[in-house]
Amino acid sequence: MSKDRAIIGRGLELEELHRAFDATRGGTGQVVFLAGEAGVGKTRLADEALAQSGLAVFRGKAIEDARTPYGPLAVALRDCLHGTSAADIDCGPLTPYLAYFFPERGNPPEETTTEILTEAIRTLFTTAAQNSPTLLFLDDLQWADDATLELLAVLSRRVQDESFLILGAYRAEEIPRGHRLRWLRNELRRTRQLSEISLEPLGPEDAAVLVAHVLEDRPSQVLTDLIFEKTQGLPLFIEELTGALLASGRLRSDGPELELLAGESVPIPESIRDAVMVRMDTLSEKAHHLLEVAALAGMEFDLALVTEVAGGEDGLDELFVRSLIVEGGSGRGTFRHALTRDAVRSEIMWSRRRQMHREIAKHLQKAGSPPEQVVEHWLAANEVIYARDALLRSAERSCQLHAYRDAAAAAHRALNIWPEGDEEDRRLATLEQLARCAQISGQLVDAARALREVVESPKLREDHERRAAAYRSLATVYGLQGMWEQTLGARKFSAEAFEQAGLVGEASAELLAMAGRLAAGLQLDAGVEAAQRATKIAEQSDRRDIQARALGLQGNLLAMQGRFEEGREIATEGLSLALEHNLTEAASDVYRRLASTLEYTSDYPGAREAYLTALNFCRNHRDDLHAQVCLGCMSFVFFQTGEWKRALETSREVIDSPDSPPGSVAAALGAMGLVEALRGESRQGRKHLQESLSLARRHEIAALEMLVLWGFATLEEAEGAEDSAGEHYRNLLRRWEQTQDRHDAIPGLCAASTFFGCQNAERETALSAQALGSIASATGNPEALAGLAYALGETALLHGKTDEAVPQFKAALDQLEKLEIPLARAMTDYRLGVAYALQNDKKRAIQHLSGAYRTARKLGARPLAGRLADELDALGEPAGERRSSDSAARTGLTRRQKEIIELLGEGLTNKEIARKLYLSARTVDMHVGNILERLDSRTRTEAVRKASDLGLLPDTE
Repeated sequence: MSKDRAIIGRGLELEELHRAFDATRGGTGQVVFLAGEAGVGKTRLADEALAQSGLAVFRGKAIEDARTPYGPLAVALRDCLHGTSAADIDCGPLTPYLAYFFPERGNPPEETTTEILTEAIRTLFTTAAQNSPTLLFLDDLQWADDATLELLAVLSRRVQDESFLILGAYRAEEIPRGHRLRWLRNELRRTRQLSEISLEPLGPEDAAVLVAHVLEDRPSQVLTDLIFEKTQGLPLFIEELTGALLASGRLRSDGPELELLAGESVPIPESIRDAVMVRMDTLSEKAHHLLEVAALAGMEFDLALVTEVAGGEDGLDELFVRSLIVEGGSGRGTFRHALTRDAVRSEIMWSRRRQMHREIAKHLQKAGSPPEQVVEHWLAANEVIYARDALLRSAERSCQLHAYRDAAAAAHRALNIWPEGDEEDRRLATLEQLARCAQISGQLVDAARALREVVESPKLREDHERRAAAYRSLATVYGLQGMWEQTLGARKFSAEAFEQAGLVGEASAELLAMAGRLAAGLQLDAGVEAAQRATKIAEQSDRRDIQARALGLQGNLLAMQGRFEEGREIATEGLSLALEHNLTEAASDVYRRLASTLEYTSDYPGAREAYLTALNFCRNHRDDLHAQVCLGCMSFVFFQTGEWKRALETSREVIDSPDSPPGSVAAALGAMGLVEALRGESRQGRKHLQESLSLARRHEIAALEMLVLWGFATLEEAEGAEDSAGEHYRNLLRRWEQTQDRHDAIPGLCAASTFFGCQNAERETALSAQALGSIASATGNPEALAGLAYALGETALLHGKTDEAVPQFKAALDQLEKLEIPLARAMTDYRLGVAYALQNDKKRAIQHLSGAYRTARKLGARPLAGRLADELDALGEPAGERRSSDSAARTGLTRRQKEIIELLGEGLTNKEIARKLYLSARTVDMHVGNILERLDSRTRTEAVRKASDLGLLPDTE
């Protein structure tokens, strides 16, 4: 192996890099990160590997003192175009977007996306590489701007199936918590695109080899041990210390090995700073001054700037000869390593440092350098006003480049140094800009904090319009955080301020948004009030679009309260207004509201047709967003009407569409999860229900939350997890109590009454019945009346009053005759059949249980069908094909009864058998009674003995 310094002790790491290069040549795109502390040799290792790679390599690097948006990528792009004029750049229709990285090309298009910029970069690199395997090397990513790191995440996905490798290097100790590079690593790990190579310091043997290489002679063991102890194996430290000892004449070579001079009193330098100071000891005064200016100018610097600030170029050659700086091309110089620069910088007196920074800033600003580069020098010079103005220019420039996270950071820094009481209007504008950029980049806490400061400013007490706009923005940010109470408060203040400003149309829009939020939270009274107020002032301001939508929402809310006819009339009025004035978007919204109004009357066939009409209207007018909202609502209507296949197809269409808003996706996931739960598809059902519940809670969609809790309880019941099922039903009851719901909780409350009744939980059964009674009395809706009768039937069964239970379940069936809700009818037939069985009315019991069984089979509700089959088996009426032994068949025992007699033989009680087989205790009691009858036995013990004699029990010997 070559003794080149870059690869001493790095054989394994080189092999890993070459494996990545081979994969790239094979057409697999990937990302590789080199990590290690400063001075460990990351860049040298990369240089050595890249020289051997045979790939088209383009290099960029981040600069510590100039975090310009897309800075490292811009450097790499210029490397890509080295020797090519801007006019020769050709990336087809993407060419204009390269102006984001090359300002000399003029103004870029105003509208763009991260995806477009990513594709422009990828196209430029691959075009320049002439379709050969491509490698993008970005060094010092610990100093990269956020826009670069976010774009890399997108670029990595774009090149997965291409011969494109992204190689990055960073100092592991310089990425604190919250650094965007941590986010990038997590994103790449999550998608399994990242390979990481961690460089550790050299061990003693490799360190000794490096010392010998630098000395070009053989050092003594004492010398190498001392150098290793002082440097801890960091290659850069080893080189600097070894070179300093050699240059200062502190070594002797009168024997076979180099050693320290005898009696040498000068201690060996213990840091890079000390080592560099040794190199600087013999510099001329002018060279020393030039080096100091260069250290303050940056890791890489313009030689003309340094010589101008230093007052001439005398002494520059000394710096190159001593290898303190090296030429970087195009009139630029650079330090060999950042630690060398740090050492020089740390020795400059603060007063001289401040003055030099001031001169550098003036030179850079005059030369039109990026504000990100200038600002650091103004700050170091303690020129607060100039620094603030540079930060504001940086924020504005970053906004233009869509680098919103960087823009927010610059605005935040400007605000932190803003002199108190200075230019308050401009400060407020900066706060608004910070809020806007922070919101776009997902920094919602920062956005809310900035907006609160805006609305609390005394400057806005009389500026009602500006205060209203700030409150509107604050409401949006609160909503994105799921802080719905604060959202409503901000909307209210915004509406009031808009009214004070005389902008009543804008006020009506805020009130409409308030009403919509209250509707989602099922706060119906307040929602109706807000919708009525929005309707009134929208009419005053001639905002027909808002007036129509407010009427639609008002009608919808009234129907949710149980005022069905009134609600339908008002929603129809809103639709007529929208169509009369050709307000397409408003009409799309009101069509859906009218369909929802029918849904709340439990007229599901009518709602289905209304949603289809609304959907066709939206599609004909290319209103994709409202079309997806209609589909999301339709998925639940299809669920209710028993069209479960259509419910699943519609849900999948919503989930897969990029146009679907979060609420529609949540509804589709909920409908899908409910169907899967009721069909016994536990794994998929649980996944979709959990996703739906998360979205429902994030966006406070109370109706959906209650439906999903019912779905979870159904899953747990089917798996025999009664404690978990009970907790879900209790959560449903608690959530209902927090709302003014008059419809959506009905199926879940009915299921809860059955569950708690079978568990002998009197309190919870009564609470379920009371909730249904409250809904029924408020609305008179047939579905609610059926639900109340159903719950009263369960209450009667719980207390052993079958003579009261039967007429209640029959009353529920009478109400359901008016509706198309097959699942609710099947459940009611099921419970009525159980009640008849307890009355020993076998014929009627079988009639209703069989009807429920057929419906469950048609729906594909396998767990329910299984329970019904067991009930029928217990009555001696097999629901399906039996698989029992000959002896069991001769005795007339069903498959389930054979299972139960075996468990009786094991000594289990009826309750223990019920838990083991996931049956109700009542069902097991009936089975045991039938077993005793068919085996002509008076006791369980006698039945077990006879079963054993007949060979029905397994051999226990």
